[in-house]
Amino acid sequence: MEHYYTNNPNSKSEEKVISGFINSKEYNFYTDNGVFSKNGIDFGTKTMLESFETDKKIANVCDLGCGYGVVSVFLADRYKDFSFILVDVNKRSLELSKKNLEKNNIKNNVKLLENNALSDIEENFDIILTNPPIRAGKEVVHMMMKQSFERLNSKGELWVVIQKKQGMASCKKLLEELFSHVEIITKNKGYYILKSVK
Repeated sequence: MEHYYTNNPNSKSEEKVISGFINSKEYNFYTDNGVFSKNGIDFGTKTMLESFETDKKIANVCDLGCGYGVVSVFLADRYKDFSFILVDVNKRSLELSKKNLEKNNIKNNVKLLENNALSDIEENFDIILTNPPIRAGKEVVHMMMKQSFERLNSKGELWVVIQKKQGMASCKKLLEELFSHVEIITKNKGYYILKSVK
């Protein structure tokens, strides 16, 4: 069975445009087979974005496991002085992200990287946001948390979406071992938004 964290999806391309609201603003995105949440904006991602706040005026942001670019499109629309690096192992997702940044008229400094999580990435970040691929397994998710800690600057923020029934407790425990400050920002229908500060 092919998953959205496949490097080069074999599923037949059937690209389409979906629309959805985040904070009462409508956004349109190209999606396709072989990518995460192809039929609509993922509820967990939407919950994270609607609860996101930061005091940072300028930030280098990593959209880790970017999918088709929902996180970066929304945040770049709000935070014009933020720069973004979108990272995903899925080639199709990255191609869609590029199209969606253009479709939504994003003018921020943006770079797209095909990569397995943050392995081999030497750049440091002020903010990392991720809705990790739970179906890839606990080992992969925890690796992403550890790599995020290593790649964050001092006072850097890691925002994570995770469901209670899909490993929230063990993920939070790991984050508390790594970070000086971890809090539950919000919870909604079993989804938890965790914010950790280095």
